[in-house]
Order: sequence, then structure tokens, then C-alpha cells
Amino acid sequence: MLVSARGQARGLERRAVAELKRLLDRLAGGGAITEDSEGGFRVVGGPGRGAVANTVSRQVMEACLAGDLLEREARGWVLSDAGYARVRRNEAGGDEPFRAQHQRRTRDLRDVGGARRTVLVNDGESPLGWLRSRKDRSGRPLIGPEQFDAGERLRADYWFAQMSARVTANWSAPAPHDRARRGASANGAGLRDEVLAAKDRVMRALAAVGPEVSGVLVDVCCELKGLEEAEKKNGWPQRAGKVVLQIALTRLAKHYGLIVDGKRRKLRHWGDAGYRPRIGTEPEEPNRS
Repeated sequence: MLVSARGQARGLERRAVAELKRLLDRLAGGGAITEDSEGGFRVVGGPGRGAVANTVSRQVMEACLAGDLLEREARGWVLSDAGYARVRRNEAGGDEPFRAQHQRRTRDLRDVGGARRTVLVNDGESPLGWLRSRKDRSGRPLIGPEQFDAGERLRADYWFAQMSARVTANWSAPAPHDRARRGASANGAGLRDEVLAAKDRVMRALAAVGPEVSGVLVDVCCELKGLEEAEKKNGWPQRAGKVVLQIALTRLAKHYGLIVDGKRRKLRHWGDAGYRPRIGTEPEEPNRS
């Protein structure tokens, strides 16, 4: 009997979810993920070594990084605070049924670490998604498509660069190259380089926006804090956060080349067929004025 492509995809997804759960349980018991000599990933240490495969699929590794479930130590990748929280949710029965019922979830193609990856997007949890769905008195969305795409692009790099667990870190300092990288293979080091490149893109974007408004981008776009929380944090009057965020997102869109000389470019969304983001030292067609 033939199995449909959709059925195969569901089967692969179920296996990946099961692998992820087993991996997180092992990491919670003291295990760590290391890069092997062939550029793959292996888990060492921790309980259940006889029942859990030592190899870690790239799909699961990317899911861990995108979800901020890992942080880097000298011995390898270990669970972050978010990773331990995920383990506790799994032990309590998991939150996936609740999330699937109450979130507006879509699959999208995003530029993460220099590659197009399929990610699960929850428009309901994103403050930008909420703002995009609301309109002002004149009937216009509170933020435009260029502003929304700019904020989501920043968030994708921010999360891939593992910066959400290091909000108080000194971003002006270069990321350390630990001993573990010296012996890594070319392919293994490539993932580390992608993370560093994503961090560099975030820092350049925030610098281009300016220190007076960049903080609200981190709070709202990257850390998914609400506008009220951002206003209280910065001591702003009520509804001032929306104005500051709109200014910051417009500057960010200009940095990414989504708005040039005050004119909006025809957007080609990351999920559009044939779209290929330009990843390098410069944003796409930036406004240099």
C-alpha cells in the first residue's frame, strides 16, 4: 500500500519529536552533545545510554538551537534554562495539545543561520503578529508588512545565535572561541560559524537602529515581551511603547533594505517560491543615506 507524502512527513515528525524527548531527558541527567570527527553530533554521558542512540540527527539539533534549548560549555552543548523547563513540561504531560488548540500556528520558511528552514510559527504568541492583526482609527494595520518582516528576521537570527539566554551579556565583545572548537571538523565548525554570523547580524542591525530604540526591539521582537511590559521597564508613559516600536521597526526595515529612500520595496516573503536571501556581511540593498 502506498503511503502519501503527507503521511511520511507526519511519521518523520513523530520520530523527531520522540528523539527530541529522549535526548532532552538524557541531557537533563548530565549528558552533553559534542561534534564528532565527521561533522555530526553525538550525545555523551547521562543516564539511559543503552536505550538512547548516541547520534543526534541534524533535524533535532537544529530544533534544539532554534528553540534555545541548549547552551555551549567547554564540554559541548548542554541544556539551557529553557531546555530544563521543556523537560519539566514533558514530565508533566507536555503542553503541545494546549498550544495546538489555542495558538494560531502556521509553517513558514525562514532564513535561519544562512539557510531556509521550515519552522513552526505561532502568530498568536508574537507581539508583532498581534500588532499586525490590529488596525488604527484610519483602518491601517498598526505595523506594516515591512516592519513585521524586519522584526521576524531579527528574531530568527537572535534565537539561532542563542542570545535569548544572554540578554545581559556584553554584545560588543567578540564571542569566545572555546577549546572544543579547535578539534572540531570543518562541518562541525561550520555550525558554530553560522551561530557567530547570526550574532554578528543581530549586533549590526541593533547598531544601525540606534541605542535609543534598539532595546524595544530586543524586548518585543526577540524576547516576545508585551508593549506594556516594555513601557514599564523603560519608564515610558502608556502607549508610548507602540510609537517607539514603530520607529525602531522602520529603521530596522531600512537596514534590511525592505524600505529604501522612504519607499517600500515589493516584498518577497521568506516563504515565497524562488526566494533566496542574501547572507553576507551586508544586508540586502541597505539604505545608505
